Amino acid sequence: MIAAMVTACASILIAVMAYWLNHQGETRRSLRKAQIDRVSSQLKDLYGPLLILAETNEKAWSEYRRRYILPVGSGLDEIPLPELEEKRWHTWVESVFAPTAQRMREIVTTRGDLIIGGEMPPVVLEFCAHAATYNALLANWEAASPSKSTLIRHPGNGFLSYIRESYGSLKAEQALLLKAARESG
Repeated sequence: MIAAMVTACASILIAVMAYWLNHQGETRRSLRKAQIDRVSSQLKDLYGPLLILAETNEKAWSEYRRRYILPVGSGLDEIPLPELEEKRWHTWVESVFAPTAQRMREIVTTRGDLIIGGEMPPVVLEFCAHAATYNALLANWEAASPSKSTLIRHPGNGFLSYIRESYGSLKAEQALLLKAARESG
């Protein structure tokens, strides 16, 4: 009788431990999957599109500056642009710089929940403010001086650096998570 009770208790204990270990494993797998899904969403829905648009805009700006803007220190703000150059500047702002900046701002405002960390980085807020001022510039475009751009300047290399670094760190994190998932399952 005692042997039967010990056997029954041992069987119950083994069943409870097996259930608990299985539950722990499922919880870990579920958490890992949630982490992989979050990082993948950050890359697909926020940092990937931002990186592509920012890199494209940077390349367009670099080429525009190389071809059409006088060297630094030449006093561009004091020299009125010839009509052809003014039209070219307006075309580039209307068709390249403003639409791209506004698309990036829209991505940030709709997918800001995917930003790395607990707070919105100041450089992202600066960029969004810059992009928002394109609306006013384009609304009053005919009165805008050709040497003028937006009221709030682009934050410069800091914005592109932030996006590049964030994208790179997320890709590395994603690779580690996927490797861990493959090794465990």
